[in-house]
Amino acid sequence: MLDPQRSMKEFAYIHEEGTLPEPLDRIAFFESFQGRHLNDILYSSYFIQADPGDEVIKDGQEDSRIFVLLTGSLEVVKNGEALATLDTAGEIFGELAAVTNEKRTASVVARSNTLCLVIDQQFLREIKPEEDNASYYAALYGFISRVLAERLKKASVLITTLEKELEEIKHKK
Repeated sequence: MLDPQRSMKEFAYIHEEGTLPEPLDRIAFFESFQGRHLNDILYSSYFIQADPGDEVIKDGQEDSRIFVLLTGSLEVVKNGEALATLDTAGEIFGELAAVTNEKRTASVVARSNTLCLVIDQQFLREIKPEEDNASYYAALYGFISRVLAERLKKASVLITTLEKELEEIKHKK
């Protein structure tokens, strides 16, 4: 059960312009950006530290932040049911709401002590309007499309496997 009294800790992210410190330099998301665009992302970012049970994303919330898991483990939860586990450094989550401007469709809850980098996409839109920053948004949406394509590919393989298993069960009856 989630404890409403708990709250995640937020920390400012301060970086030296033009550099990407460890462990961020090993995260694929940042490889899509260079120079000025990378600095813009980092200036609009901060860290959150979550304890087990903390709700990092709340289902139904209006929010356009993109999260990068740095350490720890998270669980994607919908209607009390665990749908997925995020436990690999560099995993991106929350990106769909940042693109579609829709409410969050699931909660993300910390399973262990967790550290994430949070990119405030709404702040970026305010300082970097899409119409004036086509190259930045092309890089951002290009990366997000690759993340979503990879997830779609995995889901397609799983669906195909489940369809075959279902057919085998039908034929055994």
